[in-house]
Amino acid sequence: MSKRNNQSQKAALALAMAAGGTVAAWARDNDVAGRTAYTWSRSPEVRDLVERIRRRAIDRAIGRLSRNATAAADQIARLAREAESEAVKLNAARAVLADLMSVSNYAALEKRLAEIERRMAHAQPAEHGTSHRPG
Repeated sequence: MSKRNNQSQKAALALAMAAGGTVAAWARDNDVAGRTAYTWSRSPEVRDLVERIRRRAIDRAIGRLSRNATAAADQIARLAREAESEAVKLNAARAVLADLMSVSNYAALEKRLAEIERRMAHAQPAEHGTSHRPG
């Protein structure tokens, strides 16, 4: 089997794993020996690819949710104002407050993390091997 074909199959395996498929099922469906598929699945190359695929999927989902967040917030606020049922109004009002707190906490954590990352990026690397202990 060619190296190019192996790379293609490893990528396909990573895609299947990222989507929640099992190594055994992928191996069976792709006529690859189970031992080979399991070996590939444990390789840093395939594990890294699985993580990249999952990150991209999560980023896309966040983008879709973000596009609809304002409309959802508007709908909840409308229910809190206009619903006939007191229970619906109460639940909508609670949702507004809970979501506001969650988003605020998330934004604060994002800001703190960005500041930490900025500080780490600008930190001077420690010098290695240049200090000597008095002896």
